[in-house]
Amino acid sequence: MRYVPVKKLEPDMVLGQEIYDSEGRLLMTKHTVLTDENISFIIFTGVPGIYIDEDFSEDAKAEEVISSEVRRSALRIIHDVFVKAQEHESGAEKDLSRIVDRITREVIASEDVMQNLISIRTHDGYPYFHSVNVAVLGGILGAKLGLNEEELHDLITAGFLHDVGKVFISVDIINAPRKLTPDERAKMMDHPRMGYDFLRENYHFDENILQGVYQHHEWYNGGGYPRRLEGHGISFIARILKVADVYDAMTGKRSYHDPYLPSDVLEYIMGRNAMEFDPIVVQLMSQELCVYPVGCEVELSNGQRAIVLANRRGSIMRPRIKLRDSGEVIDLTEDRKAWNLTITKLLI
Repeated sequence: MRYVPVKKLEPDMVLGQEIYDSEGRLLMTKHTVLTDENISFIIFTGVPGIYIDEDFSEDAKAEEVISSEVRRSALRIIHDVFVKAQEHESGAEKDLSRIVDRITREVIASEDVMQNLISIRTHDGYPYFHSVNVAVLGGILGAKLGLNEEELHDLITAGFLHDVGKVFISVDIINAPRKLTPDERAKMMDHPRMGYDFLRENYHFDENILQGVYQHHEWYNGGGYPRRLEGHGISFIARILKVADVYDAMTGKRSYHDPYLPSDVLEYIMGRNAMEFDPIVVQLMSQELCVYPVGCEVELSNGQRAIVLANRRGSIMRPRIKLRDSGEVIDLTEDRKAWNLTITKLLI
């Protein structure tokens, strides 16, 4: 499998993944042979790139943490919750609990799996894709940090719901491609409190979940909002969600910024260690986050290009790669002849 930006898609390439919309509806099936027509459709959805199947990169395989079917179901449920919230109505609580149960089990079963793939999302469904991504990434981090099943269930639920308060804010403010006015910024900074109040009044979630939603914008040094909590005064769930939220928001395309590279986002997170983020969570991210996802093309310090085949824990900057020109496979961590090589650019 190889990740290909949409501008480089060509007819007869074979789709290596499903594409679905923000309600979990299937738009295009895996193994579809691309034509000019469906390439145009993919571009129309706003997806920045997709994975394709090909002989050259068939050894680039990444195990997904949760199945496509579960991810699609989660999107549909979160879409329903957010739409009902706009009318100040509750709904889908039992469905949400059931999908969280499934994701919790899959995360626990996949505890040794690294997050290896680029998230694919359509342009019109950012809140729903983002909520699912934060829940899943938060669950992965929580499992690796030793949370038990009940704690993981609370963490994943809070991840799904962390931004529900934004449905009470004008989309013109949320999607403004400019600096917000002081009044607009104050409204944005109130979304954790509004989400907490809405969920407390309309659902039956445990307080751990509600506080995860309320506190996900607090900073470890006390510089966050809405209550300027600090350190261990912030729930561990919220400290994990803080990192997952920032990572997914920065690597996704928004009206006010293009996606940042995973390596740049990790540098940002590490640079704000013990300031914005909990050092325990940052340390885990620095060991586990794949800054060069499997299937992506990279440029090397000698000018050659390669496909990333596999990543390894504790050596996230030195994956196993396959050179595009010769097909030679090189382990940047273990191959002595490659010790002078570095990856200089992720080509996405």
